[in-house]
Amino acid sequence: FEGKDKLAEHLIYVADCVPDSFFYVIDELSVGQVQRGGGRRGSSSAPRFRNGRRVNSDQRSLRRGRGESIRFEDDGRPTVSVSALWHVENEFGPLPYARGCSFFKIDPNTNLIVEGYEFPEPAVIKPGTTGLRTLSLASKLIEEPKRLLPFTAWVAYIYIVFFSQGILPGKDFFHTDPKTWIEVQNLSFNFMFIAPAAKLPVAAKLHPMLEGVFNGLLAWAAMFWGFLSDDRTGFGTGYDRDLDMTGRSARYYERLMQNQEQEFDNGIVVVPSVSITKRNLIPLLPTVIGMQFLTSAFFLPYLFARTSERRYESDYERFDRRGPGALRVRPLYREELDKTQVLGEWKGLGILLGSIGVFALWWGAGGRVEDAKDFGPPIWESGKRTTEFMKILANDRIAATIILDFWVFGFFQGWLVDDDWRRRGRSLEEESFLRNVAKFIPFFGLAAYLTFRPSYPSIKDGFDEELYDERTGQLRRRGSRRSDFSRGRGGPPRF
Repeated sequence: FEGKDKLAEHLIYVADCVPDSFFYVIDELSVGQVQRGGGRRGSSSAPRFRNGRRVNSDQRSLRRGRGESIRFEDDGRPTVSVSALWHVENEFGPLPYARGCSFFKIDPNTNLIVEGYEFPEPAVIKPGTTGLRTLSLASKLIEEPKRLLPFTAWVAYIYIVFFSQGILPGKDFFHTDPKTWIEVQNLSFNFMFIAPAAKLPVAAKLHPMLEGVFNGLLAWAAMFWGFLSDDRTGFGTGYDRDLDMTGRSARYYERLMQNQEQEFDNGIVVVPSVSITKRNLIPLLPTVIGMQFLTSAFFLPYLFARTSERRYESDYERFDRRGPGALRVRPLYREELDKTQVLGEWKGLGILLGSIGVFALWWGAGGRVEDAKDFGPPIWESGKRTTEFMKILANDRIAATIILDFWVFGFFQGWLVDDDWRRRGRSLEEESFLRNVAKFIPFFGLAAYLTFRPSYPSIKDGFDEELYDERTGQLRRRGSRRSDFSRGRGGPPRF
C-alpha cells in the first residue's frame, strides 16, 4: 500500500497534537484494498506509533473474520479502507475511557484521506460529555425554534402538576396526602382492565370513568413504541449467512464503509433517505417505558431533545456523482433496525391499543353495572355517572392530571410522524392523507397510522424501480395497497 507512509505521517501529526505529558498510541493498523467486480481483498499489519516512534504491535485487530479488512467501493474506482485501534496514555500507562477506533477512506490515486469515522469509547460519566449535551440541546432549540413549544409545555407541565397550588385541584407533590398514593396504587392494580375484567381479588373498586381515562392514556402512551426506529444504533439485527455477513459488528462496519449506498445490476444506486445510525440525547426506549408512569413528563423532553432525521433536498443530482437519474432514495431496511425496533413494527400494535381505547370508552360509559348504586347506571340510562366523575375532577389532582395529559398527547402526537414517514422512503409532498389522520385525529388516528403505514422492506427483496417517481426520486404507491418492495428487475443488491 503506497499510502501507508503518508498515513503514518498523518498519525504522527495527530500524536504531536496531544499534550507533551500524554502519548497517542496506535495499537493496530489494518489496511485493505479491493477492485470493482469482486477483485481481491488484502490486509497488512502496520506498526504502532507512540510519540513519533515505532513500537511492536500487541496484535489486537479490528479486521473481520480470517484477517480480512473491511472493504468498500466508491464511484467504480479501486479504493482502500484503513482501520486503526488507538488509545491515549501517560507515563503511568493507558488512561481510562481514552481509547477508540478510527476508519478512513483512502484515494489510491492521491493517497489522501477522503473520509474518516471516529468511535471513542464512551465513559460512564464525563463532565465534558454533560456540557456537550447541554450545548447540543441549546443549539437544537436555537436552530429549530419550534422545539421551544414542547420545551415550554414541559416546563409548564412540571410546574402545574408537581409544584402549583390552585391551578389543579388537590395538593402539590410535596404535600401529597396518603389518600392520593392509595389512589395511585389502586389505579395500578387495575392496569389495562385486567384485574377488574377478570374479577381478580386485587382489583380495586374505582369509578369506571376514572379507570377508563387512566387506561386509555396508558394505551395512548404505549403507541409511541411504534416509533422506536427514531433512535437507532446502526447495528441492526444482522444479515443472513446467505449474504456472507457474520454478525452485528461485521455488518455494521461493512455498511458504514460503503457509505450507505447500494448499487444494483441495472445501474441504479439507492441510498437511505435518513442516516442508518441515529442516536438521540434522550433514548426513546426508556422514554416510552417512563411514559407508563409519568406520561408527559417523559414524552415532552424527548420531543425537544431528539435529533431530527436527515433531509434530502429536491435536487438529487447534487448527491449523485454518477450523473442524472442514477440515485434513488430507499427506505431503511428491516435488517438495519435493532430487535426492539422490529417489535415496534408489529402491525397488530395499533389494532391492540386501539381496541383497548374502545374498551376504555365502553368501560367508562357502561362498565361496573353491578356497582350502579355507587357510580350510577350507564350514561345512556342516567347522567349520574357523568356527574359523579365531574365531582372527582373538581377535587382529585390525579384525575385532573390525566385530563391534562390527554390535551398534551392530542397536541403533540403527530410530531414524530413525518420523520417516521421519511424513514420509509415516502414522499412528504404527495402522500399526506394517512399522516394527517395520525396528526389530527387523537388516539385512533395514531392507531390507524401504526396499522396502515408502509412496512420497512427486507434487504433480501429486490428493487422495483417502477415504485419510484422519476421526478422526485421518492418511493410512491401503486394502485394497490401494497407498500413494501417487490422483487424487481434490478435483482438483489450487490456489495
